[in-house]
Amino acid sequence: GNFQVSITLDANYTLAATGVLLNPDQVGHGYAGESTTRKSGKLTWKFAANQVNDFVWAADRDYKHTIYKLDNGIILRFFYQPGEATAAWEQLPPIMGRVFELAAQRIGAYPYPEYAFIQGGDGGMEYPMATLITGNRPLASLVGVAVHELLHCWYPMILGTNEARYPWMDEGFVSYVSSIIMNELYREQRIPGKTPQEFPQRSDYQGYINFAKGDWEEPLCTPADHYQTNAAYGVASYSKGAVFLSQLGYIIGQEAQQIGLLRYFDEWKFKHPTDKHFIRIMEKVSGLQLDWYLDYFVYSTHTIDYGIHQISAEGNKNTSISLQRLGKMPMPVDVTVFLKDGTKQQFHIPLCMMRGNKQQDSLFTDFKVLPPWSWVNPAYNFSIPVKANLIDRVVLDASLRMADINRDNNLSKVP
Repeated sequence: GNFQVSITLDANYTLAATGVLLNPDQVGHGYAGESTTRKSGKLTWKFAANQVNDFVWAADRDYKHTIYKLDNGIILRFFYQPGEATAAWEQLPPIMGRVFELAAQRIGAYPYPEYAFIQGGDGGMEYPMATLITGNRPLASLVGVAVHELLHCWYPMILGTNEARYPWMDEGFVSYVSSIIMNELYREQRIPGKTPQEFPQRSDYQGYINFAKGDWEEPLCTPADHYQTNAAYGVASYSKGAVFLSQLGYIIGQEAQQIGLLRYFDEWKFKHPTDKHFIRIMEKVSGLQLDWYLDYFVYSTHTIDYGIHQISAEGNKNTSISLQRLGKMPMPVDVTVFLKDGTKQQFHIPLCMMRGNKQQDSLFTDFKVLPPWSWVNPAYNFSIPVKANLIDRVVLDASLRMADINRDNNLSKVP
């Protein structure tokens, strides 16, 4: 909808809100270019915001209002109470400017003219063009909550997903992208004292896998207010939702997944996509059938467990490798054979129901495609033209992107 909101209150309050202030010269308080001013009597603030699904405002007599303008003209506003965390808030603007650049590269360009980071609330809560976040935090914590809440402007607001019906497309998608962006900030040393991770989603995988081994998991398709426990909601919506996106890169390749995220935003912004619309976009960019992925990972609690059953010499020149599907959920399987001379060979086993295979994958390169594995068969065997005594070990999913609940059987040393 399009919002036009007038708010009248004591003139000594500085006000922050969704949208663009239409009367900055009358209001002052940093909106007209001057520093925050103190006035007497009443002021009426007039805000307008187009194509948003909600409106938020906050006011405080002590707010310090600072502005950071991006190269593309977007204005970032920061409203905070001076105090112990002032230094962190003063460092925040250029960092968040970089976050806007990274978000545009990953999921799509921010379409509004302004965004406001506002101290307030009891943690972090997202709104269109603004967020409320508690402010007494060290820099790393402040950046973390600011990044997470900002990304909610994409998921689910610009992409108008029903967050009560599809909480994993809300919190899960944000968790996935925010872990990547935070990792890049660490790599660029914009947050001192933090070391970038080789696999940013590791904690999401571990949280989901630990929970899935118990008896409390509920299907990812459960509406937010229908979960039986808060733990099941949290793990599903945040952790498993993030795993859903990361694992999709394993299935169709990182390049196709990245193209798909940008296309999803471009085709569905300011609309109301469902999980079916999202997976259809990924089918278009990958050329693969992916309805099975929704059926198993979203609409059931079936888990993934693949293992290496046996490695044996086959004559004098070849090695036979036998794999097992122990879990109920079928998946394509990446196999890496590490040789004793330090080289490796990689093999990709497509899932039959995908009707094809990933074409490239920056996290699993130079692979040979083997015949597909039918989901009804618990075993799969293949041979490679390498002597068994030249092999050091065989590893399933060396990139760690398959949510295998038992990785102990994913590696086998060859005597």
